[in-house]
Amino acid sequence: MIRAEVTDFALDRERIAAVRTHAGRIACTACVLAAGVFSCPLMAGLGLRVPLESERGCHIVFEADEGGPRAPVMIADGRFVATPMADGLRCARLVEFGGTAAGPSRAPLDFLRRQARAAFPALRAAGERTWMGHRPALSDSLPAIGEAGATGVFAAFGHHHVGLTGGPKTGRIVADMIAGARPNLDLAPCDPNRFAG
Repeated sequence: MIRAEVTDFALDRERIAAVRTHAGRIACTACVLAAGVFSCPLMAGLGLRVPLESERGCHIVFEADEGGPRAPVMIADGRFVATPMADGLRCARLVEFGGTAAGPSRAPLDFLRRQARAAFPALRAAGERTWMGHRPALSDSLPAIGEAGATGVFAAFGHHHVGLTGGPKTGRIVADMIAGARPNLDLAPCDPNRFAG
């Protein structure tokens, strides 16, 4: 296993020859690009202008909670979902488009905290744990799955909010493609080459 930041692809006659990293080149004949919202710059190097944006999401876990719901519930007025978990009540809210360069925004967490307290006035917690992150959102709401041109670079990103669900199946599909097996479903709508030109 090599931990390194990928900076570019090295192509030989328009086929992948290596992945360029800060730790040096890694020779290969096929490569999977599954860098989520950070896949865009690497795809641009292959001539694909992917309209990918970051859906910035957040959640708060009210640790060792009391007074919250005992089953998952969606609070439509508060625009969040509350899910009881082993370590506390996880409240997750809607997303915002904010890009990857913008720093963390406290406003969404403050909003979520107020809405959770309004929905569950008896809520008590031993502490809070917060999270903010990026979800890769393509403009047509479909992921990019498949080979970029005939480069040997295979896209596997853009699953919006269902990466944990779609990721394993996408991994199997891309592994089959690299091995030369044809998938038993029509992937034309997810073809990364739809962004060529």
